[in-house]
Amino acid sequence: MDIDNKNSQNIKEESSSQIKRVPYVMILPDGTKPEILGSGTITSLLGVGGMANVYEIWNQKLEVKRAVKLLHPNYSLEAKERFETEVRITAKLDHPNIVEIHAVGEWNGLPYIEMEKIEGITLEKLIEERGSLPFEVATSIGIMICRALRYAHNLDYVLYGKNHHGIIHRDLKPNNIMVTNNGNVKLMDFGIARPIDASLHTTDNASVMGTMQYLPPELLEGKSADLKTDIYSLGAVLYEMVTGKKAFDETNISKLMMAKIKNDYRPLESFNLKIPSKLKKLINQCLNRDKEKRPVNADYVLTELTKIHKSLTLESPESVMLEFMGKSAKEKKVLNTRFHISKNFIYQYGLVFFLIISGLFLLWLSIIKKHEKEIAQTPAHPDKITLKKEETKFNSPPLEPSKIIVDAKKNIVDNKKQKKVSVNNINIKRNIEPAKKQEIVATLQTSFIDEVKNKYGTDDLLEIFVKLIKLSKYDDALKLYEYIPQEIQNTKTFILYKIRLMQAINNIDELKTIFLEKDINDCEFYLAKAKYFYKLNDINKCLANIELATKYPCELLDQTTFRQEILYYKALCYSKEFDSNPDKTNMKKALDTWFEVKSIFRAMPDHKYYKEAEKEMQRIAQKSQG
Repeated sequence: MDIDNKNSQNIKEESSSQIKRVPYVMILPDGTKPEILGSGTITSLLGVGGMANVYEIWNQKLEVKRAVKLLHPNYSLEAKERFETEVRITAKLDHPNIVEIHAVGEWNGLPYIEMEKIEGITLEKLIEERGSLPFEVATSIGIMICRALRYAHNLDYVLYGKNHHGIIHRDLKPNNIMVTNNGNVKLMDFGIARPIDASLHTTDNASVMGTMQYLPPELLEGKSADLKTDIYSLGAVLYEMVTGKKAFDETNISKLMMAKIKNDYRPLESFNLKIPSKLKKLINQCLNRDKEKRPVNADYVLTELTKIHKSLTLESPESVMLEFMGKSAKEKKVLNTRFHISKNFIYQYGLVFFLIISGLFLLWLSIIKKHEKEIAQTPAHPDKITLKKEETKFNSPPLEPSKIIVDAKKNIVDNKKQKKVSVNNINIKRNIEPAKKQEIVATLQTSFIDEVKNKYGTDDLLEIFVKLIKLSKYDDALKLYEYIPQEIQNTKTFILYKIRLMQAINNIDELKTIFLEKDINDCEFYLAKAKYFYKLNDINKCLANIELATKYPCELLDQTTFRQEILYYKALCYSKEFDSNPDKTNMKKALDTWFEVKSIFRAMPDHKYYKEAEKEMQRIAQKSQG
């Protein structure tokens, strides 16, 4: 249907724009003229929604990709008001587990939100591809979602000139949760979010907002949303992660509404899964029809999920997700097909098994033959052993037959010892020829490289090096480092990850060498340099490099982590300055900076930086009073 036949012509099509208005779709430029949107140029269409489209843009100055959510050109007045509310609310959110907003604005009269471009996959797609997730993965994702909800539910902010406390997401579902390639989890799309303590004109209508499968029953009965709306939706998400199935998967709208009102979902006990009893109890509690019997808030769910997670694994949620997302595509397929054995499978792996058995049999035969040959060459009787006088280095009395037997056996043992090589330590005997040594070393190197390539499913040594460091396998990373070609070692990615490795193992000398020889225009490089000088107690150079770090883009380090680290080390430096000169100026500077640190970690009171901020603020205040 042509858009001109609709009544939504409240936006005049700009003749200069190469993006034309049609229902629910923006046609991308034809390539003859770049189209600017936000801070960059449109490169692709990422998604089409009922209210807005999402585009990928390229910011040439920062050399980064970003995502821009742009309102449809055939919007209704209600849709525009709701989108503008989303813009205002989302811009106030600043949390590691919530999508980061960079800017808001208008393009040809249409409002947009410019946000980080997340490299990863939606939770919906992840469940679709892999089915039920491992329990420790489900708890890891749940923990990070809870952190985002706890932050949003407790946020103090100003909206339309009024003070508010707390934001309800109201549309929590797997499609609005992103799992990044580096293992982080981000909540996004606050399109129908609203303050807890007020109803806005943009959402205060008779229609039910949200996705039916994840809405609590009371909303279908006309009751208002509150914190427990998100708790119920979270329970539905946890259910889906654990089972691989929606709690309410009915497609018929009437039947779905009846199932929701009765809260009639398949019991977790009916699945052929050994779901931890405490996890089942928590999910059922979140999905309780009576909202008064649901967990009191996201903080309670977070505490319970954390306990369950620790009973499943010693790894942190971030480490679990990093390892899970780092699995190869082949491993991902195994998760979905582990109970299906095809004829092709039997044929292929039967053949492999036959070849292995045949190889072992041939190896056994060769060992037997070699042993028989050694026995044949060993004298059977002492009287058959003769020593020629000319072969001895000096004249000595003839040896007794028993002595000859002992010496002959000793020589055989010594020869075998000389040929032994320690695979783990590459400990090669000196009396082996140099050429043989090189051959053995080359074999061991090839064996190690083949091993890590097979383990991580790639031939790219740089990719493996990066994975090892992300997984904190520093010994393996150091070992692999020796085999990486020089041209790869000169790349920016390698140098930055080498810095991370040296920081992790606290190799100050190697860091010094890197900083003397290299100069990379990247925020992470100068941040690492600042940390290096802080360890050397050179506060001026530390602050100088912090300032430099803020002037360069971050290629590998995410912006949230970068801001946190910069602020933390700046606060450390100001504390040092205050200690050396405790005047009012230095006191205020230190207290203000530590207050900022505390603010950005307010959603994570157990975080090391939050605790240190509290401690330092108290210490500085006491010292200034004394």
